[in-house]
Amino acid sequence: MILIVILYMLWAASVTASKIIINYSQPFFLTGSRMFIAGSILLIYQYLSPHQEFRFKREHFGYYAQIVLLGIYITYVLRFWALHDISATKAMFLFNLSPFFSALYSYYFFKETVSKTQWAGLLIGVIGLVPVLLTSSQKELALGEFFFMSWQEMAIIASVAMHSYSWIIVRKLVIENGYSPSMINGITMFIGGALALVTSFFVEGIFPVTNFAYFFGLLAFIIIISNIICHNLYGHLLHYYSTTLIAFGGFLGPPFTAFYSWLLFQEQITWHYYLSSFIVFIGLSLFYKDELQKNNLPVA
Repeated sequence: MILIVILYMLWAASVTASKIIINYSQPFFLTGSRMFIAGSILLIYQYLSPHQEFRFKREHFGYYAQIVLLGIYITYVLRFWALHDISATKAMFLFNLSPFFSALYSYYFFKETVSKTQWAGLLIGVIGLVPVLLTSSQKELALGEFFFMSWQEMAIIASVAMHSYSWIIVRKLVIENGYSPSMINGITMFIGGALALVTSFFVEGIFPVTNFAYFFGLLAFIIIISNIICHNLYGHLLHYYSTTLIAFGGFLGPPFTAFYSWLLFQEQITWHYYLSSFIVFIGLSLFYKDELQKNNLPVA
């Protein structure tokens, strides 16, 4: 369990850094440069490492295409676009919808059972997001709302749904077809990044960066923390925990993000976030306790 905590502590740091870097570039270029560089690094490592197998079977092209389009290209473009106007803390809370999507996908694709206690935990976790959805800023509301949700919030939720689905496909490739997580991430990030860079050229112009040194310094930090460490750690954890449990661990992310945002932006954390944290913690506790009993796992 300690590795899941570390995973989301690091991911919270990368989301906070993404909130800063989006002020110096555009969504397509940021997505493209980040993924293209990270994918290149992973593929080079995969090719040169004597302990890693560099392989790709054409019959799995469809799986890779889904990860590229849904898990990389669309997901991160929507995420970076929304982060320009939404707080990093709220974004991390919305990322916590991933267990709901993961549970549905896992049930459909892997026939994984979800007990009544786990469904209760999931429901409580989703309800816990409601107070945070009531805290829309003026920048969010400038584009209008759909019912009580801003377009930025909907963009984050859509990205979470697609990203959760992509990790289901990653799991199929890792568990059923023997691919290494670094191989999958390298291929999909490289292709997804190249696709985003081509789109950026036509939509955002040539090299849309306002502060070269600051942009690439933050970009290097995000790539190392998120693309290299977190993505591969996530893939490693898929060998030991269910997709839903790892995704539910995302409820650990908002407290870390809130701390980073307070430290860097002097962002005030209102009672909405404390209430949401308390509610989702109850949901996490219910889900995790039942997961341990179902799989006879020791508490760690």
